[in-house]
Amino acid sequence: MTTTRTTSENIDFQKLVILLDEVLRSRDGEDHTFYAQHNTLDKINHVVVCYKDNVAIGCGAFKEFDSTTVEIKRMFVHPDFRGIRNSQCSFKRTGNLGK
Repeated sequence: MTTTRTTSENIDFQKLVILLDEVLRSRDGEDHTFYAQHNTLDKINHVVVCYKDNVAIGCGAFKEFDSTTVEIKRMFVHPDFRGIRNSQCSFKRTGNLGK
């Protein structure tokens, strides 16, 4: 498994986020519009995309609010790759982005 540090402009990250948004839309139901307004991709400069055999399988990011405050954003593992410890890749690497 490999990881790439990037920004929200990364195409693989954007594709994973589209899948994430579909999952959230089905879970949120009528409240999805409210929650979606907080999940835009603008100003996300700290992104990790995880790859297995050159296929993007997961992602994570954080958004800086100021020099001491960040919000973890867009943590997701593709459904086909869940249950085999792949989330550790994106979660651990996202936590290290600020270092």
